Amino acid sequence: MTHPSSHWVESSPRLHYLEWNPSGSTTVVLLHGNSANAWWWEPVAREMPAEFRLLAFDQRGHGDSEWVRPAAYKPTDYASDLARALREVVDDGERPIVVGHSMGGLSTLAFAAHHGSLARAVVVIDAAVTSSRGRDRFLRRLKSLPVVTYPDLATAKDRYRLMPNEGHIPTGTLHAIAEKSLVRTEDDRWTLKFDRESFFGGDGIDPMEAIRRITLPMLLLRAEMSRIMTAEAAAAAREANQMVELVTIPAAHHHVLLEKPDAVARAVCGFIARLR
Repeated sequence: MTHPSSHWVESSPRLHYLEWNPSGSTTVVLLHGNSANAWWWEPVAREMPAEFRLLAFDQRGHGDSEWVRPAAYKPTDYASDLARALREVVDDGERPIVVGHSMGGLSTLAFAAHHGSLARAVVVIDAAVTSSRGRDRFLRRLKSLPVVTYPDLATAKDRYRLMPNEGHIPTGTLHAIAEKSLVRTEDDRWTLKFDRESFFGGDGIDPMEAIRRITLPMLLLRAEMSRIMTAEAAAAAREANQMVELVTIPAAHHHVLLEKPDAVARAVCGFIARLR
């Protein structure tokens, strides 16, 4: 695996992305979850063969990509950004595999439903394909969270927590992700590098309806211990569309990219091999 290089899609909103293995013969696009960024994919990228050109995007309002005003952070907005970006960063006629985790999985579903001709297949990793009243209340509460700042980088890294805060993630991985997720404020403090307006109070998509209408091969990749993509919801999604394949990663939690990146890479590579 090569070290990633940073690039930009300059049209509005301006999007930052990381690229690994630029000479790879098969392009795989990677979309992170809410409040995350492209660097979350680095552990998985380390496990992927050099034949794959990997493009991990900071979705609008996240990482180093541009914020949007008035706020527009629904899955269809992210999907439109990706469609625009792919026209700039992949060769004419090439159809990449699009992979999304959590909120990025919802972006992937929206992309496949509205721009499916631009992709060869999609992978949705531990996204909420159904919701509940409790989860809906939680999403509404997220919208009211205050912006928290810290006096220095060391304190900010020490206070960094995942949401949900679960899983057996190596300390070194968590510290590396924390450092890439923080930015200095104008008053010389530190805060998380994403737009709080992206917590808009809901999912912004009917995932099951999107799954039913998608005509691309799709892998649903579920973490066994996850409370986000439940076993029942994943099974219902598989039954809703004959193009859907379901794989479960044992003893893994929602942040499976960080907890078991090798298993994620194997599952994605296996799915792509079966496409061939």
